[in-house]
Amino acid sequence: MTPAEIVQRLRAAFPDGIEAYEDAILDPAVRVSADLAHAVCLFLRDDLGMDTLRVITAIDRPPEAIDVVWHLLSMRDHQTIVIKARVPRETPDIATVSDIWASANWFEREQFDLVGVRFTGHPDLRRLMLPVDWVGHPLRKDYVRPDVYHGIPTSRSAVIPVTHVAPPQHVAKAEPLDNLMRLNMGPHHPATHGVLNFLLETDGEIVRRAQPDVGYLHRGIEKLAEMNTYAGTMPYTDRVDYLGGMFTNQGWAMACERLLGIEVPRRGEFCRIIVCELNRIASHLVGTGSMAMDLGAYTPFIHWLRERETINDLMERICGARLTYTYMRIGGVALDIDRETLDKTLAWLDHFEPICAEFDRLITGNEIFVNRLANVAVLSGPDAQSFSIVGPNLRASGVKWDLRRDEPYSVYPELEFDVPVGLGWRGSVGDAYDRFFLRLIEIRESARILRQAIAMIPDGEIRAKVPRILKPAANEAYGRVEAPRGEAGFYVTSDGTDKPYRVRMRTGCFTAMPVIEFLSPGLMIADIVALIGSLDVIAPEVDR
Repeated sequence: MTPAEIVQRLRAAFPDGIEAYEDAILDPAVRVSADLAHAVCLFLRDDLGMDTLRVITAIDRPPEAIDVVWHLLSMRDHQTIVIKARVPRETPDIATVSDIWASANWFEREQFDLVGVRFTGHPDLRRLMLPVDWVGHPLRKDYVRPDVYHGIPTSRSAVIPVTHVAPPQHVAKAEPLDNLMRLNMGPHHPATHGVLNFLLETDGEIVRRAQPDVGYLHRGIEKLAEMNTYAGTMPYTDRVDYLGGMFTNQGWAMACERLLGIEVPRRGEFCRIIVCELNRIASHLVGTGSMAMDLGAYTPFIHWLRERETINDLMERICGARLTYTYMRIGGVALDIDRETLDKTLAWLDHFEPICAEFDRLITGNEIFVNRLANVAVLSGPDAQSFSIVGPNLRASGVKWDLRRDEPYSVYPELEFDVPVGLGWRGSVGDAYDRFFLRLIEIRESARILRQAIAMIPDGEIRAKVPRILKPAANEAYGRVEAPRGEAGFYVTSDGTDKPYRVRMRTGCFTAMPVIEFLSPGLMIADIVALIGSLDVIAPEVDR
């Protein structure tokens, strides 16, 4: 079904609710009446198969309005659609869609926190990233930043917006359960994989609820992007996912290239694929190795760190950095990959692939390890889609969806690779063991992709010629890549200047966090460690 056909179906179902079809922008959008936005979203899910909510974005349009934007996806039909609704800036109220897609719960809380949209009917509308006593909403265009005196910010009382939107009074924080022990797991617990906190309510060793408490690493990268040039924002994207910086680099570059109409030279695309698949392996080594270590098996992690060091050496040869690369450029890549480095990569693959079997003998089939993970925290396919889970966590639940194959980009269509899914290898489909083992399979698939890309890399330029100052015409574009933790998306709105008007970053770890609360009831406290590790959550990607 084409976007135009979707619009036709919507017009038939809501003759007075469809205000416009914006087909001149790169990602055509349907503008609907705010009063009917919930009904439209429900129709799109139930009648048109839009089973996944990619992201919700609120865009301040002073002096009068705020646009609320939903990016929707049908994995069944490989179809996307963008829905918009406009609400008054002084009374930015619109119905929640958290009863339609579970992922909307946190998406809406984030947009309330940072932009001030009030999603009526939301079960727990309160700040997500910022402290509860923070004044104002930083992504408002009239938000006043602190004054600076000799490099030292003044008191936080200076951080006041022109317009402050108070939260709706009828929405309250969920009350704690009675007669339970309340524990803080974090924010410096080694098994939380970063500065994260989980508020546990337990009955002895049995968890009744585990509420994620995030925002400790919130750096306002979306706000920083609005204050920077398009090219100048690239280094910030490394910090979104410090274990997968190549992917966030590429996602940002692809969104900007769509806005600017830039085509990346073929050799540049192959360079991107090579560094990204190396980065995917390195990220999965940390994810699976640290998960084993969290459960008491320290030695496998040391084996994986040894292999990751070689990848770091290769990355350093390619771009001069070992962690935060800033290797991508709008239009291509910063530096070419020389033949010696390609040969060293092949030599390492010859060494590494047998090591994968050694790792399996060491821990993957270990009876104690298997029993700690099998049938623990089972996430079904429909639930995973409702929570907008992506990447290995989604595929482990039996949903065969990979952007490299299903919404192909770069030169992935020319390469042969399989998309593995969870099969209940040692327990139930979608359990913690499936999420662990799937990443080990993906490591082997990345090695397979690397060998093909190195064999096929052509001669030629690595970067397109682009203007020194980038000023894309007013437009909107969504760029996305299949990162180690799933879809990393960048929704960029341009207004014709050299700085983005609005930037929205969508990450896999953010949508994985609410699943921890969903899956936690009935688990043992020790199983929470296995659950967090199996989802491969890292704090910077949650907070941004």
